[in-house]
Amino acid sequence: MALLTKKSLVNAAIGAALFTSAISAVQACSRLIWETEDYGVFVSRTMDWMVETHPTIDVRAKGISYRGAESGEKVMMWTSKYASILTTFYGKAGIDGFNEAGLAANALYLGEESSGEYNADKVQLENSRVIPYFLDNFSSVKEALIGLEDIQLQLFSHDGSILTGHYSLQDASGDSAILEFIDGKWKIYHGEQYNVLTNSPEFHEHLNNWEAKKPTQQSQFSSEYPLDGNVGPVERFVWNKYMLAQLQEPSSVINGLAKLDSSTYKVPLDAANRVVAGKMTGYATQYTLTYNLEQKELNMRYQYGDVYTQFKVDFNKLNDGKNYTLKADEQHNVGDMTSKFEQKNGVMAQYRVNK
Repeated sequence: MALLTKKSLVNAAIGAALFTSAISAVQACSRLIWETEDYGVFVSRTMDWMVETHPTIDVRAKGISYRGAESGEKVMMWTSKYASILTTFYGKAGIDGFNEAGLAANALYLGEESSGEYNADKVQLENSRVIPYFLDNFSSVKEALIGLEDIQLQLFSHDGSILTGHYSLQDASGDSAILEFIDGKWKIYHGEQYNVLTNSPEFHEHLNNWEAKKPTQQSQFSSEYPLDGNVGPVERFVWNKYMLAQLQEPSSVINGLAKLDSSTYKVPLDAANRVVAGKMTGYATQYTLTYNLEQKELNMRYQYGDVYTQFKVDFNKLNDGKNYTLKADEQHNVGDMTSKFEQKNGVMAQYRVNK
């Protein structure tokens, strides 16, 4: 027993060290939105990471009460007004989803996020629960932004490492917002023009960089244009903006999903990233989510480790007042997986009030 205990402790230490190394090296994720004339708003995002994140897809009923943090004099508490579909992260966080009203929310990595000094006058909300909070409570971007300044974010950790991010909102009208919480203060960028998000540095620096590098006239869009293309977030932001600007009206919802998915930068497996602790590290696109906010079918392509597959789930068919979940990183997830969801509580159940 002593030998087994020692071995388990060593394995746990190795796992924690690998995760910490991953956090140090990662520069993850891209998110794009595209408003069309005839087929509404499309959303695409990648999940780029260095180790497996074991995502589930959870369908969550409305009418359930949650707590938003584990500490603080004022803790955010809410009862969900809207049913939603949520993609999860490490069994602790919701990082992407949309609700029955057509609001979508996404969390992407940002190293600069920081809580600042604790403010007892602010309502506390852990960043692992930001996305579910938005999806549960609001039907539009404008509505979600009301009262945001009264909230202070706490940062959650996994295997001893603090995880940080920034957030995007979009709704069926085409409205969009980018939210960053830095040094205890919100930075809000609100408008449909904010249609691309990647990672560090802070969002305003990406906007300035795009202004300096974007084509100034339509004739410049060609294979000869000197386009940034490496895997870093600065390059991906420019690449995604450039490709998104060229999209033409789709012929159908399916065609729109294909167009936006094809325009979203995917980090190749085994691509070199940067040197950390004397060693070259990499990260890759583990999966891509693509959906239309009117159709409300979630499409996932998972491509990491020994899994390479693509499937969809029809949220409308599962929005029946019950909770469902599906392990998203399994090879047998192929085609329409709607009927394969298990009626079961998902990740957010651990944060319920009166479980």
